[in-house]
Amino acid sequence: MSLDDVATAAHTTRATIYLRYPSKAALAAAAIVHARSTSVLPPATGDLRQDLVAQLRHFQESMAAPYSLPIIGAALAEEHTAPELLAALREHVVASRRQMLRSLLQQAQSRDELVPLVDIDLAVAQLVGSYYAFSIAGDLIPPNWSERIVDQVLTGIVSDAFEHQER
Repeated sequence: MSLDDVATAAHTTRATIYLRYPSKAALAAAAIVHARSTSVLPPATGDLRQDLVAQLRHFQESMAAPYSLPIIGAALAEEHTAPELLAALREHVVASRRQMLRSLLQQAQSRDELVPLVDIDLAVAQLVGSYYAFSIAGDLIPPNWSERIVDQVLTGIVSDAFEHQER
């Protein structure tokens, strides 16, 4: 979408847009922040598997929007010329999602549900990164992706004591 298209859709002029946003990247960053502020993450319930699946379903739904992956690609490609775009994406989208997953895993760890030396940041990267791996490879995201990746990751990090409690 061009700046002229944005101005037309907003019923204003390019000059008015440039008064508020000094660049296309600044406008795009503001759009990311606005879009993110309207999206509410699912609340935690205390059930690790259920909470992780809910968060990843929400992530998958947000990534299904036709502009999600292209925005990420554009932000990465323009990092050297428009670093504010990637910074906004990281701050308002990536960091909050990763922090929610990290928090769920840390809470489970404090309840002794995870093995003591689990690398929580690596587990978060595995949970979210698998989506990008499917996408970049051009593979379809399986309909039950969130359940499958959560089960796969938890198989490696759930403590034996917690696993025996659950059965």
